[in-house]
Amino acid sequence: MATTGRSRGPASRPPRRPSAGRARPAAKVASATPKVAGAARSGWRGRLTSAATDRRTRRGVVLLSIVAFLMVLLGSTVAAYVGQRQDIAALRERVATQEADVSALEAERERWRDPAYVEQQARQRLKFVKPGERSYTVLDAAPSAGTADPVAVLANDTAPTLPWYQAVWESTRTADAPGARR
Repeated sequence: MATTGRSRGPASRPPRRPSAGRARPAAKVASATPKVAGAARSGWRGRLTSAATDRRTRRGVVLLSIVAFLMVLLGSTVAAYVGQRQDIAALRERVATQEADVSALEAERERWRDPAYVEQQARQRLKFVKPGERSYTVLDAAPSAGTADPVAVLANDTAPTLPWYQAVWESTRTADAPGARR
Protein backbone atom coordinates (compact mmCIF):
# COMPACT_ATOMS: atom_id res chain seq x y z
CA MET A 1 0.00 0.00 0.00
CA ALA A 2 1.30 3.33 -0.98
CA THR A 3 0.87 6.15 1.45
CA THR A 4 0.45 9.66 0.26
CA GLY A 5 1.37 11.25 3.54
CA ARG A 6 -2.23 12.09 4.35
CA SER A 7 -3.31 8.89 5.94
CA ARG A 8 -3.95 8.94 9.62
CA GLY A 9 -2.61 6.08 11.48
CA PRO A 10 -3.27 5.25 15.10
CA ALA A 11 -0.15 7.16 16.18
CA SER A 12 -1.33 10.48 14.67
CA ARG A 13 -4.70 10.46 16.40
CA PRO A 14 -5.16 12.28 19.69
CA PRO A 15 -5.44 10.00 22.68
CA ARG A 16 -8.91 9.17 23.94
CA ARG A 17 -10.03 10.31 27.32
CA PRO A 18 -10.98 7.59 29.66
CA SER A 19 -14.67 7.65 30.40
CA ALA A 20 -16.76 5.74 32.80
CA GLY A 21 -19.20 4.87 30.15
CA ARG A 22 -21.11 6.18 27.27
CA ALA A 23 -22.17 9.79 27.23
CA ARG A 24 -25.64 10.34 28.47
CA PRO A 25 -28.21 12.20 26.47
CA ALA A 26 -28.66 15.89 27.37
CA ALA A 27 -32.12 15.34 28.86
CA LYS A 28 -30.85 12.71 31.29
CA VAL A 29 -27.89 14.91 32.35
CA ALA A 30 -30.16 17.79 33.26
CA SER A 31 -32.43 15.58 35.34
CA ALA A 32 -29.55 13.74 36.99
CA THR A 33 -27.80 16.94 38.10
CA PRO A 34 -28.96 18.08 41.51
CA LYS A 35 -30.31 21.62 41.67
CA VAL A 36 -28.13 22.73 44.54
CA ALA A 37 -26.01 25.88 43.93
CA GLY A 38 -22.81 24.45 45.40
CA ALA A 39 -23.07 21.22 43.44
CA ALA A 40 -23.60 23.09 40.15
CA ARG A 41 -20.27 24.89 40.54
CA SER A 42 -18.33 21.69 40.96
CA GLY A 43 -19.53 20.30 37.65
CA TRP A 44 -18.61 21.31 34.16
CA ARG A 45 -20.90 24.38 34.25
CA GLY A 46 -19.17 25.64 37.38
CA ARG A 47 -15.82 25.23 35.72
CA LEU A 48 -17.01 27.17 32.67
CA THR A 49 -18.42 29.94 34.85
CA SER A 50 -15.27 30.20 36.91
CA ALA A 51 -13.14 30.15 33.75
CA ALA A 52 -15.19 33.00 32.27
CA THR A 53 -14.93 34.92 35.54
CA ASP A 54 -11.18 34.33 35.65
CA ARG A 55 -10.91 35.51 32.04
CA ARG A 56 -12.83 38.71 32.85
CA THR A 57 -10.68 39.28 35.90
CA ARG A 58 -7.50 38.82 33.89
CA ARG A 59 -8.76 41.18 31.21
CA GLY A 60 -9.67 43.77 33.83
CA VAL A 61 -6.26 43.52 35.47
CA VAL A 62 -4.53 43.85 32.09
CA LEU A 63 -6.70 46.84 31.18
CA LEU A 64 -6.01 48.54 34.51
CA SER A 65 -2.28 47.92 34.18
CA ILE A 66 -2.31 49.42 30.67
CA VAL A 67 -4.20 52.48 31.95
CA ALA A 68 -1.76 52.85 34.86
CA PHE A 69 1.20 52.54 32.47
CA LEU A 70 -0.27 55.20 30.19
CA MET A 71 -0.90 57.52 33.13
CA VAL A 72 2.70 57.16 34.27
CA LEU A 73 3.96 57.57 30.73
CA LEU A 74 1.80 60.57 29.88
CA GLY A 75 1.61 62.16 33.34
CA SER A 76 4.89 64.04 33.09
CA THR A 77 4.12 65.06 29.52
CA VAL A 78 0.74 66.50 30.48
CA ALA A 79 2.24 68.26 33.51
CA ALA A 80 4.94 69.80 31.30
CA TYR A 81 2.30 70.88 28.78
CA VAL A 82 0.18 72.56 31.45
CA GLY A 83 3.25 74.26 32.93
CA GLN A 84 4.32 75.54 29.53
CA ARG A 85 0.83 76.88 28.84
CA GLN A 86 0.96 78.78 32.14
CA ASP A 87 4.40 80.14 31.26
CA ILE A 88 3.13 81.25 27.85
CA ALA A 89 0.14 83.01 29.45
CA ALA A 90 2.43 84.78 31.93
CA LEU A 91 4.78 85.84 29.14
CA ARG A 92 1.89 87.15 27.05
CA GLU A 93 0.69 89.19 30.03
CA ARG A 94 4.21 90.51 30.53
CA VAL A 95 4.48 91.45 26.86
CA ALA A 96 1.13 93.27 27.04
CA THR A 97 2.34 95.21 30.10
CA GLN A 98 5.58 96.10 28.38
CA GLU A 99 3.74 97.22 25.26
CA ALA A 100 1.58 99.50 27.43
CA ASP A 101 4.74 100.91 29.03
CA VAL A 102 6.30 101.49 25.62
CA SER A 103 3.21 103.31 24.37
CA ALA A 104 3.18 105.49 27.52
CA LEU A 105 6.87 106.31 27.07
CA GLU A 106 6.33 107.14 23.40
CA ALA A 107 3.48 109.49 24.36
CA GLU A 108 5.72 111.16 26.93
CA ARG A 109 8.48 111.49 24.35
CA GLU A 110 6.01 113.23 22.04
CA ARG A 111 5.07 115.61 24.87
CA TRP A 112 8.72 116.46 25.42
CA ARG A 113 9.03 117.39 21.74
CA ASP A 114 6.51 120.19 22.32
CA PRO A 115 8.38 123.42 23.31
CA ALA A 116 5.47 124.64 25.47
CA TYR A 117 5.61 121.45 27.58
CA VAL A 118 9.38 121.77 27.98
CA GLU A 119 8.97 125.36 29.14
CA GLN A 120 6.24 124.37 31.61
CA GLN A 121 8.39 121.59 33.09
CA ALA A 122 11.40 123.93 33.38
CA ARG A 123 9.28 126.43 35.29
CA GLN A 124 7.77 123.78 37.56
CA ARG A 125 10.68 121.50 38.28
CA LEU A 126 13.69 123.78 37.98
CA LYS A 127 12.04 127.06 39.05
CA PHE A 128 13.20 128.77 35.85
CA VAL A 129 11.79 132.21 35.03
CA LYS A 130 12.00 134.39 31.96
CA PRO A 131 14.10 137.53 32.16
CA GLY A 132 12.20 140.25 33.98
CA GLU A 133 9.85 137.85 35.86
CA ARG A 134 9.94 137.26 39.60
CA SER A 135 9.64 133.85 41.19
CA TYR A 136 7.93 133.31 44.52
CA THR A 137 8.18 130.10 46.50
CA VAL A 138 5.63 129.43 49.23
CA LEU A 139 6.91 127.39 52.15
CA ASP A 140 4.67 125.21 54.30
CA ALA A 141 1.57 125.71 52.23
CA ALA A 142 -1.63 124.16 53.59
CA PRO A 143 -3.02 121.22 51.57
CA SER A 144 -6.00 123.29 50.43
CA ALA A 145 -4.33 126.71 50.47
CA GLY A 146 -7.25 128.67 48.97
CA THR A 147 -9.95 127.44 51.37
CA ALA A 148 -8.21 126.91 54.69
CA ASP A 149 -7.91 129.63 57.31
CA PRO A 150 -4.26 129.84 58.46
CA VAL A 151 -5.28 130.43 62.07
CA ALA A 152 -7.55 127.36 62.01
CA VAL A 153 -4.77 125.29 60.51
CA LEU A 154 -2.39 126.28 63.30
CA ALA A 155 -5.05 125.64 65.96
CA ASN A 156 -5.81 122.14 64.59
CA ASP A 157 -2.15 121.17 64.28
CA THR A 158 -1.81 117.76 65.90
CA ALA A 159 1.98 117.72 65.79
CA PRO A 160 3.57 117.88 69.23
CA THR A 161 5.08 121.24 70.10
CA LEU A 162 8.83 121.21 69.76
CA PRO A 163 11.27 122.89 72.06
CA TRP A 164 12.34 126.33 70.78
CA TYR A 165 15.84 125.22 69.78
CA GLN A 166 14.51 122.29 67.73
CA ALA A 167 11.93 124.57 66.06
CA VAL A 168 14.76 126.96 65.09
CA TRP A 169 16.80 124.06 63.72
CA GLU A 170 13.83 122.75 61.66
CA SER A 171 13.18 126.21 60.20
CA THR A 172 16.81 126.54 59.10
CA ARG A 173 16.68 123.11 57.49
CA THR A 174 13.45 124.01 55.69
CA ALA A 175 14.94 127.33 54.51
CA ASP A 176 18.01 125.53 53.15
CA ALA A 177 15.96 122.99 51.17
CA PRO A 178 12.59 124.55 50.26
CA GLY A 179 11.47 121.68 48.00
CA ALA A 180 12.23 118.92 50.49
CA ARG A 181 10.57 118.64 53.89
CA ARG A 182 12.56 116.64 56.35
